[in-house]
Parts: sequence; C-alpha cells; structure tokens
Amino acid sequence: VPELVNNCFWSDPYSIDNPASNFAYPDTGATYWHARYKLPEGASLRLKGQYPYARYMSFNSYREDASPAFALMDQNIAADTGSINPFISGNERNNENRDYQIQILNGEAPQSPLSNTLYDYAQADGQATLLYRVYVPNTGKDATGGTDLPQAELTLSSGEVLTGQAACDNLQSDTSIISIPFVPADTYAGLRQNNPAKENPIWRAAYNVQFNLRCAFLGMCTGEPERQVAWYANLDNQYLATYLDRSIKPIAVIRGKIPKVPATLAGGDTFDESQAQLRYWSLCQNEYYSQKVTGCLYDEQVTINSDGYFTIVTSLESERPSNATDACGIGYLPWSAEGDGFSILPERSNHENDALLILRNMLPVNGFAKTVQETAIPGDEADVLAEFMPTVQYFTQADFEALGSDAYSSLPQ
Repeated sequence: VPELVNNCFWSDPYSIDNPASNFAYPDTGATYWHARYKLPEGASLRLKGQYPYARYMSFNSYREDASPAFALMDQNIAADTGSINPFISGNERNNENRDYQIQILNGEAPQSPLSNTLYDYAQADGQATLLYRVYVPNTGKDATGGTDLPQAELTLSSGEVLTGQAACDNLQSDTSIISIPFVPADTYAGLRQNNPAKENPIWRAAYNVQFNLRCAFLGMCTGEPERQVAWYANLDNQYLATYLDRSIKPIAVIRGKIPKVPATLAGGDTFDESQAQLRYWSLCQNEYYSQKVTGCLYDEQVTINSDGYFTIVTSLESERPSNATDACGIGYLPWSAEGDGFSILPERSNHENDALLILRNMLPVNGFAKTVQETAIPGDEADVLAEFMPTVQYFTQADFEALGSDAYSSLPQ
C-alpha cells in the first residue's frame, strides 16, 4: 500500500490499493497525487523535490473537463546545480544528489514555454489542478520512488516566503478526493443497449469522450476527431482500448509484442534508453462505467516468449485456466465480477459480462513510429502499430487448458 506522506500540498495517493480513489482508469504501475490550489494575487509558486528512484515521473495540469493541458516530465526538468537528472540516458540512476525545482505559473502556456516551468491552466475561479505521477519505483522503494513528495514554496507579493502548512493555507490547498465525471447515467443506459464488444475485438485509439462513445456504442467511427483524452489522462501516454464480453466465451487471450523499454525495476546503475522504443507499456483490465481498474501488467512484469510474443489471459478468478501462470509463460489479468461497474450509481445494474482493456504507450523514443502516438485517423491503428497491435481470441476454460504448458506456441501471431 502506498505510504501516506505528510505533505499538505498533495492528496493521499490514488491507486488500486485505495478503493475510494480507484477511478479514472488508473494504471497499477503508477501512483498519482493531486494538488488543488488558488494562487494569491501577485504570488509565485515553486516546487522543490528529488527525482524518484523510478522509471518515470511527471507533472500534468488539467482543464475543467479533466483533459490534460500541459505536462512537464522528468527529462525536461533540469537538475539543481550539483545534482544529476537520473532520467537522462547514460546518467547515474542512484546518485544521491538528485534535487530539482520547478516554477508554476498561472494560466496557459505561451508558444515558447519557459524551462523548468509548469503552466497550471487555472480555471475562471482561480483554482488549478495538478497531478504528480511516479511509474515503476525501483524494487524496494515505496510508491514515491524513495523520495518525499515535492514541497511547495509560496512567495507572496510582499516578498514573504511560506512553506509547509502556511503555504497550503494561503494557497487554499484542497486535498479531498477529486470529483470524477461519469457519463450521464441515462445517456449511458441508452447507449449500452448496443453492446460495444465484438466477437473479433477491435482496438481503437482514444480521441475524446464524445467520439469514443459514438464509436464504441453507435459504430460512428469516421472523421478526424480531436485528440483530447479526458479522465485526468497523462499527456505523455496515448491509449488503445477494446471492449470484451464474457458471454461470447469466458476467457479472453491477448497476444502481441511489447516495444523495447529501459529496464529499471531492478534498480540498475545507469539509465539506458539507447535501445529503447518506448519509455513504458502496460495493459489494464477495467470496469468501463465506474472507471475502476481490476489489474494491470506493465512491460517488465510480462513474460516474453521465445518467439518474441507475450500471452496474457483475462477471466474471472474462478475461471482462471490452470495453465494461465507465470510458470507457463502466461500473464494473467483478473476480470471484474462487476462487469462495467454501472451499479456504482444507485438503482443501476451492472452489465456483468463486460470489460474494457486499455493499452498504454508512453514517450516513443529514437524515432520509433509503431505507436499509438502516430495514429491520426480512426481505423489506422493496425497499420500504424503493425506487429505491436495485439490480437484477442476467446476461449472456454477447457479449450485453453487443453493447449497445455506451452499454450503460447499454439496461438496466432
């Protein structure tokens, strides 16, 4: 369970281990903290922190519709004098001198953003919302990546510098759990009369809420939609998703290839992106309506079989095939018994057979183009991702178990 850090600027952690904050399709490879504040007139705000011992960290600011507005990620944050940025390829990852600071400015980013600066896109009432993320802490480190959360330093218009509780009081910091927008219940109930799952599942890139709903439930998937993913998404990620239905068959088997990533989990001495294609990859199983995640596997958690492909099974725990184990080279994701989680609202019933798979691609490197980031129009996903586009097949438990201990070799590539 992520530790609660005594820092009045940041919320408690959002993660699968905190059921009250399991929404907005979180990734179990990451932990999230939010900050909400109002900057006093004429004041300036800085955050001082240490780079985590982790794969990745970033700050995102958000618009009122919960879509990301601006992101500042690890490699783009210059270290303090005498410190080292451990996310720069070739740099030491475990050097103790790892301090940085950033300034936060009110409003929208200019055409040429300042260095080490996050623009907060504050709303009309002055309130701003930031999310701080840490992905894949080194083995043995806590959810923060073994460092404290960044500390706020507020300079008032008078020149007085405040930290700790005094800074939070003057910022009107609000660390209560963010209120997440749901699709209106009647709208969803009407749309869900159409089952979004197909016998041959279709992976689609995420664009924006309205387009994604029309495409998934009404089959209206043409045009050139704007890419503005909501649900407090991370600008450094892009997303593929597909819907599943256990009534087709109770076991879904996902097979595909994972682009190369910098291996960091074991806490190696050097950050090495020289051969990497992405910073991070994951596959998550989710409840569509409630936005809860039931489980994820990220790149370093997935067995790569001898042919270069992975195989992941998802099912109810009670129907998990006996050969869907790490020992057999098969990853496993639990399927929620709540289905789409519609019963999170009173007097609504779950579609218990439903599930939503979400695949993340983060920060393509070295000109790597077979990524969700390179998709441009609905329907081009398979052409763009090529061999990195997963396939999904349905099985009965008995049929999958009949494949034996090397089931992956019997599945399509």
